Amino acid sequence: MEGLSEYEYALFKEFSRKLKPLSRSDYLNKLILFKSTLNDKDLLSINTNESKQFIEHVNNIYAKSTCEKIYSYLHSFYNFLVKENHIQNNPFANINKPYVSRIKNKNDVLSLDELNKLISIFPNLNKRDRAIISFLISTGCLLNELISLKWKDLMVDNKNNYSCKIGTQKKERIVELPPSCWNLIMDYKESKDINSMNDLVFTSRNSNTITDRNIRLIVKNALSLAGLSNYSAKDFRHSFATFSLKSGIKDESLKQKLGWSDKNYAMRYKYVINFVDSDDIDYIIDDDQSNIYKSKK
Repeated sequence: MEGLSEYEYALFKEFSRKLKPLSRSDYLNKLILFKSTLNDKDLLSINTNESKQFIEHVNNIYAKSTCEKIYSYLHSFYNFLVKENHIQNNPFANINKPYVSRIKNKNDVLSLDELNKLISIFPNLNKRDRAIISFLISTGCLLNELISLKWKDLMVDNKNNYSCKIGTQKKERIVELPPSCWNLIMDYKESKDINSMNDLVFTSRNSNTITDRNIRLIVKNALSLAGLSNYSAKDFRHSFATFSLKSGIKDESLKQKLGWSDKNYAMRYKYVINFVDSDDIDYIIDDDQSNIYKSKK
């Protein structure tokens, strides 16, 4: 494995045997990142000072949420090494964990005008990327839920109400899709060679599985074209939650929509509601389908 010795990779395989493929890949990338800063030193022989220097390094170049994830992944991996008697002490145990406030503020949420500004640049995107951005905005789903979406998960009833099934196990749920989002997905579908309804909806240009990194790059490009580079993919989910609460949805209902394990997660958004558009939000598409969200008059 590039970046790790055979022994280090063998330990990682033992550690990650119960992880899902996407999580396993994410953990591995963080380990390789850490190893790349150690001047070829063995992962099992590092000390607390080297761990501290690495966390200080990532704090200078990554968002706080990413730093928190990196710390948590490495702390978990080294806890495993201690438990299995490969090392005596966890070198991350006495380092302060990067802290990310879970309370959302106005910098985490796109305004109604900003969302429609983003949608206005859709003609500059290819069919797949339009559908991806629209789906993220319209459902507030996680990136791995979008990646796992299959054609069989898209549904329409006899009254032309559109919906889809996303999530897995306890987080599996049915969410509504606005007509504009459905139409963009169907337009994209026409350009696809679909062999089975079990095929993934969104794939790479070579029909390979798309990754969360691919999605982030697609979102980054779209936001840049719209002049909204201060936002990222995760802010679509925050925006969906905020506008849903603004429209009067109950915490329990929002929990179901977003697959939260606890309805109290809604408390993170109660502060930012005061900063979004003053009009009530109605999830109805304009007749010309140019806007995802429309203010009640």
